[in-house]
Amino acid sequence: MTRQGRCTLRDTLPGTVEKAALAGLLVLANAAAAAALWQHRRYLRVRRTVVHDDQPIYHSRGAFHVLTFLRASPGADTVSEVRALRRATEGSQAGWIYAGKAVVTPHHSAQIGEKDWSAVVLLQYPSRVAYERHAESAELRAALGRFEEVYVQGFRRSSLVSAMIPQLLLAMRAAQIVGRRPSHFPLRRTQSQDVLSRVEQLPHRLREEVEFGTHAIVIVNLIQQGTREQRSANRRYTMSMLSAMAEGGYGPLHIGRPVRVERNYEFDAVALVYYPGVEFFVDLIQSEYFQAIFGDKQLGDTQAVITVPILDRL
Repeated sequence: MTRQGRCTLRDTLPGTVEKAALAGLLVLANAAAAAALWQHRRYLRVRRTVVHDDQPIYHSRGAFHVLTFLRASPGADTVSEVRALRRATEGSQAGWIYAGKAVVTPHHSAQIGEKDWSAVVLLQYPSRVAYERHAESAELRAALGRFEEVYVQGFRRSSLVSAMIPQLLLAMRAAQIVGRRPSHFPLRRTQSQDVLSRVEQLPHRLREEVEFGTHAIVIVNLIQQGTREQRSANRRYTMSMLSAMAEGGYGPLHIGRPVRVERNYEFDAVALVYYPGVEFFVDLIQSEYFQAIFGDKQLGDTQAVITVPILDRL
């Protein structure tokens, strides 16, 4: 090879490598974008067709969300009572996002007390002013007056943060695959009779609501953080739960910052979390995996209400 030929090869090789590297990066970027789009559509399909959650993907920063916990009169049909409430909001600025029939409240707030809620509904208003105007209306007051007890919790929800949660779970799942981490599934049932006897009433109660909860349940959480030690333990619990959620394709639907509407209750976060059905949740709470991490769920105060979706029935 002549000296001129060798110089030409040395001059050409770096450019070829750079082009190949750029092409590889473009392939990876396109693959990542395609995966992110697939994940977005996957969770949107679950939200709309399984959970029957009508949350718009994007909303203004001023949008105000309102969780309303309802306790119906003895003997009243919960779905009918919530249906009447929805009719009373027609023509208002209230957007119905989620409605759930309450199954059980496994964690009662020390602030709110032991309440046997019948339903939880989530509404979205253009602003807090719009909500307050509606709350003062005779129509809404009369509709809420049909219930024996009502508690309203406001919160603000970032559409960007909420949209990124599925992508965070996707990234966690990718790390699990690349790292060849062992699967969480199928869940192995604990052999501890003490554990099984302690939780035996919850599976029975959940299975009573299989008509509405075959494919989805939603746990509505009001959360008050605890001490530094409790927060550290709870982070371990949360990361362990998110790890299984990333693999199983379920998880948070709404995460928000509480805004006090009534009473002097103090909470730090609102979270509505979807699980794929009654039987799945029964298997989860009876599993070795869940029982191994549950002790780390430590909070200053919390109310957790297990619900089954009913918005499509209203």
